[in-house]
Amino acid sequence: MIKISKLKEPEVLTANAHAWTKTVVDKINAGEKPTDHEKTKYRHPDIKEALIKETHGKCAYCESKLLHIHHGDVEHIYPKSLDPSKTFDWNNLTLACEVCNQLKSNLDPNMQYIIDPYNVEPSAHLSFIGTFLHAITANYGQNTKSILKLNRTELCERRREKLEKTLSIFENILNENLPLPTRKAIYEDLLENEGTDSSEYAAMNRAAILQLKSQLGEEFS
Repeated sequence: MIKISKLKEPEVLTANAHAWTKTVVDKINAGEKPTDHEKTKYRHPDIKEALIKETHGKCAYCESKLLHIHHGDVEHIYPKSLDPSKTFDWNNLTLACEVCNQLKSNLDPNMQYIIDPYNVEPSAHLSFIGTFLHAITANYGQNTKSILKLNRTELCERRREKLEKTLSIFENILNENLPLPTRKAIYEDLLENEGTDSSEYAAMNRAAILQLKSQLGEEFS
């Protein structure tokens, strides 16, 4: 999990969020059930597109790339079932994979200490040792890791594949039979493609690259 910055609110939300919210809340307060269409307008293509852009097409929680395996769910950071007024709140929307979305369910993230990656720095509470996510803190770290099962088997397997790729690239960087300019170019490419926010499992990659960097000579500093 990495820190995420909120992008500009889509125009469709700016123009309609207040009216959409009023319709839903008024019906609930009147003891009526909003229609599925009324409740799910946050799935508008423009909203989904903006969320994909700000999360780099990754689950906001486990950092798995979504669109090639799953359509991705528009996730309410604070459950709309607990506060319907937040159903169309741009600052309450993100993108999540099906598994993380289901595990988080209707839990109150404030009461359960589940990290909101927009407002809490994940690296202050979670760190990587290889593919294993380690909780640094007993509240946000341990609870987020446990509730979202961020060391679940299938997730660790996918992270292992990514880490093996990073390690393979690093072997070429350490290969002194290659010209130094070539090795430097490979290193810069590694940082650009595997250590940036858009990279799948960026937090793990950054931890691995930082550890491996100690094996490089001064010419790479």
